[in-house]
Amino acid sequence: MALFSLLKILMFLFNSIIFFGGLGLLGIGLCLKIDGSSLTDFLGVTVSPFTQLLVVRYLCIVIGSILLLLGILGCWGAIRENKSLLLLFFIIILTLFLVKMASAMIILIFSSTVNVLFAHIDSWAVRTLQESYDKKEDITKMWNTTMKELQCCGFHNYTDFNGSTYQNQSGGYYPIFCCKENFPCQESGIANDKKGCLHKLKESLEKNGKLIGGVGLGISVFEVAAMVVSIILFFKIDDISYG
Repeated sequence: MALFSLLKILMFLFNSIIFFGGLGLLGIGLCLKIDGSSLTDFLGVTVSPFTQLLVVRYLCIVIGSILLLLGILGCWGAIRENKSLLLLFFIIILTLFLVKMASAMIILIFSSTVNVLFAHIDSWAVRTLQESYDKKEDITKMWNTTMKELQCCGFHNYTDFNGSTYQNQSGGYYPIFCCKENFPCQESGIANDKKGCLHKLKESLEKNGKLIGGVGLGISVFEVAAMVVSIILFFKIDDISYG
């Protein structure tokens, strides 16, 4: 009985950690969504490369929500000593764990495609700044939102606007997002601390990637522990019943 009680306590503890880990992932996903909400309003065929970089927000929200429910399910199954709930918990969490491991392996194997993705975005981004900025409303709105939210200028830097349709029509001026003051300026008025959106985007991905990876790794450890405890409890319930 002492061992059984200890297993129940461990099950409750591990599932509490899974619950709060899921809450953390959900929080990260929601924060990322809020930070980029106005940007996502413009995501579609025109800016499809960005979609692949923003999908992590929704993955965090979905996985975080699943972990929240799993934490509740595991705790309830242990408290009620319900074999069906414990078995369901074990199957779901094992499936989720295997899917995450498979996804991690795929990401490692195809990590080289990241460079291809950025090369594709590079070509598309510079072309839209040169040819479509201030000419096509959807492109202009998307870039204005991106530069405002990321506090950046151009894709690489302000030189992406050199010789562009916008610069030619404005008489050699750059957008306000590139300037020291809050109005369009010429090269002498460019803010030296303004970096390109590519640099800002990579910074954001590295920062959030480490945070998400750390939370995910920690949750995986407790998932394995919870799986072991849940299957032991599953069989121990019969022993206690017949004992």
